[in-house]
Amino acid sequence: SYQILESAPTRANIIARIEGDGSEKPLLLTSHLDVVPCERDKWDEDPFGGEIKDGYIWGRGAVDMKQMTALELAVFLKAHREKTPLKRDLIFAAVADEEAGCTYGSKWLVENHPDLVRAEYAVNEVGGFSLHVNDSVFYPIGVAEKGLCWFKIIAKGDPGHGAMPHDNQAIPHLCFAGQQLAENKLPFHSTELVTQFVSELAKRQKFPKNIILNSIKNRFLHGFILNNLFPDKARARVFKNMFRNLGTPTQLKAGYKENVIPSEAELVVDGRFLPCSTVESFLQEVKDLIGPNFDIEVIQAEEANQTDYDNSFFETLKETLSTHHPGSIPVPFLISGFTDAKHYAKLGIKCYGFAPTKISPELNFAAMFHGHNERIPVDSLDFGVRVMWDMILKTCC
Repeated sequence: SYQILESAPTRANIIARIEGDGSEKPLLLTSHLDVVPCERDKWDEDPFGGEIKDGYIWGRGAVDMKQMTALELAVFLKAHREKTPLKRDLIFAAVADEEAGCTYGSKWLVENHPDLVRAEYAVNEVGGFSLHVNDSVFYPIGVAEKGLCWFKIIAKGDPGHGAMPHDNQAIPHLCFAGQQLAENKLPFHSTELVTQFVSELAKRQKFPKNIILNSIKNRFLHGFILNNLFPDKARARVFKNMFRNLGTPTQLKAGYKENVIPSEAELVVDGRFLPCSTVESFLQEVKDLIGPNFDIEVIQAEEANQTDYDNSFFETLKETLSTHHPGSIPVPFLISGFTDAKHYAKLGIKCYGFAPTKISPELNFAAMFHGHNERIPVDSLDFGVRVMWDMILKTCC
C-alpha cells in the first residue's frame, strides 16, 4: 500500500509499506526528492537531462540523492514482486524537501504522521560510499551528523555620504566578522567517533603516513599537519571539518544606493556544529571569535545527532559491504551536513548513512554534492542494488 501526502502545494511525500509478519520492528528506507539549484552554464551536460556519458549518469541529484531513491525503490519493488517473506514491515519514504530544511518532508511527517514512518532502523544518505586512502578502501557509514544553525550577523554603524568615509561603517565591520569565520578559526574539538575514524584509517597506512594521519588528532599538530603535509587539499578540508564547528558565510545584504554609507549590513551564515556542542555553545564560540559588537539572529537551528552503532544492524551493514567489496573496511563516520535523520531520531529511529556506492579513486566524490557536473558511475548503481538487497535479506528475512 502507498500514500501520497501533500504537506503544502507542490510539496508531496510518498510513503509505501510492505507488511511483514510483525515479529520484528519495521525498517525504513528513506530519501529526499528535492535538489539544490544549479548554474546550467557551468555544466558540461544538461543538469536535468539524465544523460549517460562516459560511464556516468549526469544530472543534478545524481549523487544527492536521487540515486538513493532509485536504489531503495528497486529493492522495495523487488520485495513486493517476489512476495519476499519479511519479519519486519518494509517502509519506503521519499520526502519533499531536505535541502530546504525538512519543513515539508521528514519534519512534517514526524510531527503529523509519525506512525507512517516509525521504525526501529532506517537507512538514509551520505554513507556507504568507497573512500580510497592510499592502498586501502574504506566504506564510511554515517552514524552521526553535525547540528545545524543558520543565522544572521547584523553589523550597525553610522550612515553617511560615500564621499566622506568615517571609521564606524557597518560594511567593513561585517567584512571583518565574515573573514574571521571564513578562516575557520573556531576552536578544535576532539570527539570519540572522529578519533576512532581517524585511527581506523591510520592503522592501515604505511610509515610515515600512519604517523602523519594519527597526528591530526592532536590539537597542537592538527593545523600544521593538514596545512603542510596533506597534498590533497580537498581531503585536508574534510578532516579539518571533523574537528571543528563551522560558520560559512553564504549571503550578504547591505546598502541601497551607490553614494550612501549604510547604517546596517547583514551576513547570513551556514553554521554546523559537532555532537559535543549545542546551538547555544556554538553561537557563543562565534561571538567569542567576532567580538561583541554584532547582533546575531537565528534563522533555523537543529541540534546535532548521533546514533548507536553497537548493535546487530550496524554489524549487518558492515558485513554486507565487506562481502560485496572484499578487503574493504567499513567504519563509523560523522556527516558534516544535516539530513532527515535529525527528525527521524525524534521517534527513536536509529538512522544510518548507507547509500552503497562504489567509485574509482579518480572521482572527487565529495565535490559532487551540490557541485558542477554532478554525476555517478552507472556501475555503482548495480553495486548499490546488490548490496541493498543483500542487506534487506539479512535484516528482514
